Amino acid sequence: MSEAFREYETRLEPARRRFAARGTLETVLAPGTDAALLELFLIHFCSLGVGMTEPVEGWIRRAGERCEGMGLTDLGRSLRQHAAHEGGHHMMMIEDTRKLVARWNARRRPLLDAEALLGQPLSPGVVGYRKLHEDVIGGPAPFGQLAIEFEIENLSVVHGAPFLQRCAGRLGADVLGGLSFLEEHVALDVGHTKFNAREMDRLLQAHPDFLDPLAAAGTAALEAYAEFLADCLAVARDGREQRA
Repeated sequence: MSEAFREYETRLEPARRRFAARGTLETVLAPGTDAALLELFLIHFCSLGVGMTEPVEGWIRRAGERCEGMGLTDLGRSLRQHAAHEGGHHMMMIEDTRKLVARWNARRRPLLDAEALLGQPLSPGVVGYRKLHEDVIGGPAPFGQLAIEFEIENLSVVHGAPFLQRCAGRLGADVLGGLSFLEEHVALDVGHTKFNAREMDRLLQAHPDFLDPLAAAGTAALEAYAEFLADCLAVARDGREQRA
């Protein structure tokens, strides 16, 4: 990797540390945390997560088109090709929501309505995440989409497998039947992250002045995703209190 990409990694370290320090995942997985709270967190992660994933294909495609329009032809073409790999992934989150709710209703109360959860308003974290994408794609540095994808998909690589293992340990291996989105992305995002790293390295070698907007987009992505996870925990806690 180039010196410019290594500088990007250095710039992102504080944001990555802040994301980990928020501790949302550690909170829901802590041994002292009620298993019902973890289960509700997963349900809301999937139901609210539909709003995080449904626009992804369009975001990447539009970012690619804008990059082509500003002369970044190779990057734009790569992004448009990559966009096709993200199509329909939100359907997995819809199906996971239904499976997790059915699992909950078979053993816990109050009964939950999967369709009502899927139809709930977007949470503030989801709204902020979507706004970030629109601002980057519509702004002067649409190539920042590359950094957003890199940081979010890297979360699956770093945190995904341990998170799934601990969920199975706390709730039973059958819970993984309702976490297909996470399972697939733990596997797929290794390759996606390598793709994004190569593209960013190539872009920074050609345009070192792109470092600041790339680092800003990556940092904002981690902050927005941390807010989404905090929303999931807050809604889960509200549900847990209603159950008590």
